[in-house]
Amino acid sequence: MFIAANWKMNLDKKSINFFIEHLRDYKFSDDVNVCIFPPTIYINFLNELINNLPISIGGQNCHNQSFGAYTGEVSAASLKEFGCEYVILGHSERRIYNKETNQHIQKCAELAIKTNLKPIICVGENLSERENGKAINFIEKQIIECLPEKFEEIIIAYEPIWSIGTGKIPHKTEIKEMHKNITEIVNSKTKKKVKILYGGSVNENNIEEILSVNNVGGVLVGGASLKIKDFLAIYSSAVKYLDKIHNIKD
Repeated sequence: MFIAANWKMNLDKKSINFFIEHLRDYKFSDDVNVCIFPPTIYINFLNELINNLPISIGGQNCHNQSFGAYTGEVSAASLKEFGCEYVILGHSERRIYNKETNQHIQKCAELAIKTNLKPIICVGENLSERENGKAINFIEKQIIECLPEKFEEIIIAYEPIWSIGTGKIPHKTEIKEMHKNITEIVNSKTKKKVKILYGGSVNENNIEEILSVNNVGGVLVGGASLKIKDFLAIYSSAVKYLDKIHNIKD
């Protein structure tokens, strides 16, 4: 199980230190992996803080070029140098505000892989596409055009745009249908195993229901990952759910 905490453009040194200090004595589960995606400027600071904690660090984005005159951008190599293992690519906020295309995201993913970063490629439809029955076709186009030609390990995060930060999430059957279709689309392109996350208004009250859906391999959490109390509530709910599943199997 994978929990990705996307802090976006939030928190500062004081609040990050407070967050990590409350994890020092926390008992983590081997079954749930955590990766935190802080603002780029705090990546090195966070890396120094986590020390021996079982937490990975990721970048919120990387450019599709290794270096050059790209003011304000960050390279995959820089993320790797400062301890990142993962990088989020194609988040809807970057697609909207920075006009990132599927082709741009594919190039970013290919460069990230060459730099030994594991990409998390975000896909998701807006409310109009959902209501007009175009969501599946829209997501299929995103995946086909964003997936790099060659990869060993990659993650896809399904985040319906209309659900991000709104408190609204798709019905369980809608998540199931979309994750089933994403799995089929990916399997048609590669035999490599691809983990699929769900993102969009994830919190402690809905995470068990989300994780119970077939083909959901974890969650991408935004606002609920900013406060340590909320984050640990989500994490502990995920652990309890997995323990429940293991007990049923036993």
